[in-house]
Amino acid sequence: MARSMLASLAALCGLYACGGSSEGSAGGQAGNGSQVGGTGSSGSGSDGANGNNGSSGSITNAPVIPGGGVTAGPLQPGCGPETAQECAPPGGGCNSDAFLEGKVEVKDAGSTCFFGEDSDVPSATVEHITEVSAGEEYVHLRVIFDPDFVDTTYGECSAETGWNSKRGHTLKDLYKSDHVELKLYDCDDELAMHFKLDFIEDGMPTDCGYASAGVTGGDGKMFVGDPDHVLATTSSLDRNMNGCGYCDEESSPCPGGEGYEVSPDAPEWDFRMVYELWVSAEAFGSAGFCRPGIEYVHASPAKGKSDTVLVEPDECPPPDGPPPEEDCPPNYELFLASEGEYLCAGPPTNGECPDGYELDLESEGARCIEQR
Repeated sequence: MARSMLASLAALCGLYACGGSSEGSAGGQAGNGSQVGGTGSSGSGSDGANGNNGSSGSITNAPVIPGGGVTAGPLQPGCGPETAQECAPPGGGCNSDAFLEGKVEVKDAGSTCFFGEDSDVPSATVEHITEVSAGEEYVHLRVIFDPDFVDTTYGECSAETGWNSKRGHTLKDLYKSDHVELKLYDCDDELAMHFKLDFIEDGMPTDCGYASAGVTGGDGKMFVGDPDHVLATTSSLDRNMNGCGYCDEESSPCPGGEGYEVSPDAPEWDFRMVYELWVSAEAFGSAGFCRPGIEYVHASPAKGKSDTVLVEPDECPPPDGPPPEEDCPPNYELFLASEGEYLCAGPPTNGECPDGYELDLESEGARCIEQR
């Protein structure tokens, strides 16, 4: 059953109060970005920037990237490899209550942002969660590219999102060469895995005929590590097509307005270029996973002058914080919504909400949230 967006985010931000372990990867150097549960020292590596592990019980989400549709939200625990081709429920996550039922142990989580030269906006964000589910430990990673660099719009409305009006952007453009090259370091700061992950490939054995070909097919390629340690891969277009059922090869859905507003015809469509994978903890040995590395972002074509942008890691800009004067009604608390803003939320009184609040339909009326 789809969980409430606010309930899911509250569970994520209260990670360790919900049964996750407060012990992270032991020792070693931590890459840049926010993390929870880690006990390693701050440090740097060839692809990482100086950084510190966060304190146990806290998590800093990557900045909200526009264009995710109604299913957008932070990477959430409890979504294993078996969910790779699901259409995510409203607010993100997956159709699983395993984490909330205490069946998933979160060992570590964090995010890193990668910036092009002289840019204040991340060219890519990488979120990661190390967790144990059904006796199997794995690292769940998600990479999101800046939609001003590339997006998943193709066909009739591609010019509306910044693509060249004469050339346009086609589905073929997306499956011909698009990939992300990713390095994964253990907590001894040793390179454990290095690969290219394919975005989408045609001729695949799915209902739509398209899917991510992983690290060994399409534009995927393994440089360091065992490909058998990659448990599953997917992408936003893979989910759009195979999970949500949008198989039109000529034209993608169109945004509902500026800033990638939700499409009225396809509210689940993710306009962002998103890469996602699950890697067995065995790939990192006893040291455990610590940080990701990206040297460039690539799309062919991209919207700008160059199809490839060199990037460097740095701290992620935080989501907009709550105004200092923000006061919630009695028994209400501030929650961080997936759009990156703080909202007051709490239980209704006799089924009614106070002035300025409305029932949260995703929670089936179990809470009131601020009207926006």
